[in-house]
Amino acid sequence: MLREFFVNENPRFLFEPFGLIHNIFTISAFIVLLIIYFNRNRISKIPLKKSRFFLKICAIILLLNMLIYTFGNLYYGSFDYHEMLPFHLCFIANYMFIFAILFDKINILKLTIFISFIGPIPAILWPNLVSTIDNFNFWQLIISHHFFMNISLFSYYAYNYRVTKKDFIHVFILLNILLLIVYPFNKIFNTNYIFTNYFPSNVLDLYPWLKKFPVIPVLEILGLTISFLIYFFLIKSRNKELQQ
Repeated sequence: MLREFFVNENPRFLFEPFGLIHNIFTISAFIVLLIIYFNRNRISKIPLKKSRFFLKICAIILLLNMLIYTFGNLYYGSFDYHEMLPFHLCFIANYMFIFAILFDKINILKLTIFISFIGPIPAILWPNLVSTIDNFNFWQLIISHHFFMNISLFSYYAYNYRVTKKDFIHVFILLNILLLIVYPFNKIFNTNYIFTNYFPSNVLDLYPWLKKFPVIPVLEILGLTISFLIYFFLIKSRNKELQQ
């Protein structure tokens, strides 16, 4: 039974894009985001010692999730290096966040507050899944995307750190460095991490017109759009609040 949970040879609860299960988890994630946002001042007043303790527990949950995903699939022979290496943007962001929380690296959190939305939002809206609650890959996605995005926002208000335009530029540079590293890796090993080679088939099934556009410029536009939205709707207003 546990093997089936990882290998998923006989899926029962099939994933349906924007079906009931997908919508429940997607809507829930964004509702929690709103709850965190509207309670940001309460969160910022929580004693830092308590916030740190809570966030460290969350970071450990994220770490265990990644380790179970990797070693569970290795143990049951379902590990596929084409998809399961930690080179996806969300995986990289998870590890950055885990390190930042466990070792109190605020400068890294200034980057992950952007990346924790840039990566997870498209993955939450258009996940590449076969099944849902009967497969660990589904729960891995929930923890490393839905949970991660919300905890990242919570940490932003809990630590009360300021993010500047310079941090925005640093994020843009970092993401392009990652693209430069991952692109040749994908070409050499026939993989598609950060989707530098082609759009995922599940996305093309929904939006076949995307075939007409080059992948990397679309990724750049999508990343910049999400970053601008995060900066202007979350960070800019928060910086004004912190100045008062």
